[in-house]
Amino acid sequence: MGRKVLALSLVLVMALSFAGCEEPSAEEIVASVIESLDDVRTYQFDMDMTMDMAGEFEGEAMEVVMTMDGTGAIDVENSQMMMDMDITMTMPEELDVEMGMEMYLIGDTMYMMMEMPTMGSMWMKSEMPAGSWAEMNQVESQIALLEAAQVEYAGSEKVDGVNCYVIQYTPDMEQLWDLFSQQAGLGMGGVPDVEEEFLQDLISSFSVKQWFAKDTYFLVKAEIGMVMELTPEAMGFPEEEGVLNMDIAMSMLTHDYNQPVSIILPPEAETAEEMPWQY
Repeated sequence: MGRKVLALSLVLVMALSFAGCEEPSAEEIVASVIESLDDVRTYQFDMDMTMDMAGEFEGEAMEVVMTMDGTGAIDVENSQMMMDMDITMTMPEELDVEMGMEMYLIGDTMYMMMEMPTMGSMWMKSEMPAGSWAEMNQVESQIALLEAAQVEYAGSEKVDGVNCYVIQYTPDMEQLWDLFSQQAGLGMGGVPDVEEEFLQDLISSFSVKQWFAKDTYFLVKAEIGMVMELTPEAMGFPEEEGVLNMDIAMSMLTHDYNQPVSIILPPEAETAEEMPWQY
């Protein structure tokens, strides 16, 4: 009899323990994530994007696959950023075009180096407009999507050994396009401006998932996928004919939060050519 009572007691204790470990709601996670931004001083990130474009534009068929792979570091306290990227563009019946790119944000000045096989390397610099720092800050730009999103808790997973909450959500369309434009524009020199009224029709499918560390609520991983159909009207060329289909997949891993980072502008960037900033 004593053993049965002891066993029953243990079951009750375990049940109460599990009841006390109930997962927070999606809204509670988002609130904690936004609050955690105040504790972020530095971090590093790895990102990649694949963009498959196919269709017809200005009467000519086109098909291009662009891949971007990059690493970088952010020093929030000193408003500094660096990013090193490799970009490859693949076109049928043509050789692959490979480019290298380095970017540094020091205070209010952006330095960019493009390296192409036939042109060598060239440094450019631009004074950044007000508010640009938040857009270049990878974590802040990703989390900005949460503020106007319909969020859904998607369970718990481990990412590189880190226990994470998983959030899947439907973001605001304009914010989603702004984030894509930010990432793609780094390697493409700009992307088409699309009026908000066209976005609902153009984005045929999309998915957004983010993984946040359970102990700190820092962003650990983010994935965005979109399938789009760009018409001439949406891209600002109503007189043209044709359509461009785009399949986009982006992912980012963030790590080494609040660890020392060294962001040093290369000496050759000091003679960079002044260029107006276009975004």
